[in-house]
Amino acid sequence: MPNYKLLLPLFLFACNNPEKNPADNAGPATSPTSCYRYINNKDTVTLKLITVGENMTGILVYNFFEKDRNEGTIQGFIKNGILLVNYNFRSEGMYSQRQVAFKKTGDNYTEGFGEMEMIEEKMRFANTDSLDFSKGIVLKPFDCK
Repeated sequence: MPNYKLLLPLFLFACNNPEKNPADNAGPATSPTSCYRYINNKDTVTLKLITVGENMTGILVYNFFEKDRNEGTIQGFIKNGILLVNYNFRSEGMYSQRQVAFKKTGDNYTEGFGEMEMIEEKMRFANTDSLDFSKGIVLKPFDCK
């Protein structure tokens, strides 16, 4: 099982040290990093997305009041407005992996839910085409700094 404490500094370093490409002088630079969060009373969810080519990576943290905190890294892609990622996280001292989906609506991401199945010790959606985004939490953009 990978040590996520070692991966976190790599993600943060990549976010804070973008490579400069001389061919990119055509206009203002856009950040490959964007941040989103949900706050409701003492519950928070934070998503830091890093665009790497056509892929997405980053950090996802679920911190619900009086429940165990889940924190880990994500890797995946966005297709047809749906961000589908593998979430490698630690909770209750154990490492786990499950698939997570968010639908991009305007500037926000809404979490989707659907039937899950265990495949090779990883929880995955049984059918990504039938995900329900109507009752998911809504993550809104905020300044990553």
